[in-house]
Amino acid sequence: MAISNQPKIYESGSVLFVMRAIKTSYAQSKYIGKLPRGCVQCMRGRKLVLFVTGVCAHSCYYCPLSSKRKNVDKTWANEARVSLDEDVLREARLCCSTGVGVTGGEPLARFDRTVKYIRVLKREFGDKFHVHLYTSGDVITSDMLKALSDAGLDELRLHLRDDLSLIDKCLGYGFDVGAEVPVVPGKEEELRKLILYLEKVGAQFLNLNELEMSELNFSLMTKRGLLSNEDVFNTVRGSMDAGLGVLEFARRNTEKLSVHLCTSSVKNVYQYQNRLRLRAKSILKGFERIVDHCMIEKGVVEGDYGEVASELKLSKDEFFVNTEENRVEMSVKNARRAKRLGYKCAVVKVMPTSDSFDFEKEPL
Repeated sequence: MAISNQPKIYESGSVLFVMRAIKTSYAQSKYIGKLPRGCVQCMRGRKLVLFVTGVCAHSCYYCPLSSKRKNVDKTWANEARVSLDEDVLREARLCCSTGVGVTGGEPLARFDRTVKYIRVLKREFGDKFHVHLYTSGDVITSDMLKALSDAGLDELRLHLRDDLSLIDKCLGYGFDVGAEVPVVPGKEEELRKLILYLEKVGAQFLNLNELEMSELNFSLMTKRGLLSNEDVFNTVRGSMDAGLGVLEFARRNTEKLSVHLCTSSVKNVYQYQNRLRLRAKSILKGFERIVDHCMIEKGVVEGDYGEVASELKLSKDEFFVNTEENRVEMSVKNARRAKRLGYKCAVVKVMPTSDSFDFEKEPL
């Protein structure tokens, strides 16, 4: 769909007004107005993802959660399972996070837990540590809103369904308020009504998410006639085009509301890979290097607990004995030296997450 990215001046009677421009973000998503601060940090990989709980009263057919998390009452900070407050703080430090996205499930289903973690993060990293929270909003009360404001919430994102007035009672508590919804092809009229409503009541933003398929929601979505996009992994055919059309409508019919069309690549390429790269830098050993933007590459000697280090005359900072993987880790160069001495060696690329695993392994 052809859209304009330039503001245009129109005349209506004796009044001149400027039609808004559609802009392109750092991550190649499209928007009008101003990107929410949470989105800017997210694209840069600077947002900790705090998954408070998988518990949720709704059963949305497009819910992307895995069976590991859906309806499971456990807390995760990025890929790290949380048992203590320090688990959250440690992951934020390792990822050089400047903010957190609080999500679920439904984080308000465990409200005390949600407020506690917001307070813990604000106390540790200061008022500038940006906190946004994603919720369906249907259980929210004025007492909850005041408690969230007092804890330091900066941005509230409501997954609005039928009752648009939910957003009304969330305004006026000192944090930005907006909506965040998926773009379901064929539901453009509902999105246009939402845009006009948000503009009228004075909400700050609307985030439109390109619809994605996952292993868990695939059958539910295909039963509704939604098809996978063969050109872009895991996206729904027609969602992006529908989003561009809705964004064009917003451009022509709003003056203040910011609208952001967030693509699948924003989350899976920019947000995720930038966060992994930041974490990789924090945990990188001297003999390792970052490749493919965010992977950690190293050499390994299988099943040896130190003889090879002595034989190669390695200093203590040139190798690491990984007892969990039953191997000695070192630089690729030294692993090639070990191979020439007859050891079983390989080059591995490792995911720099808390649940680290070999993403790729090439025997030498």
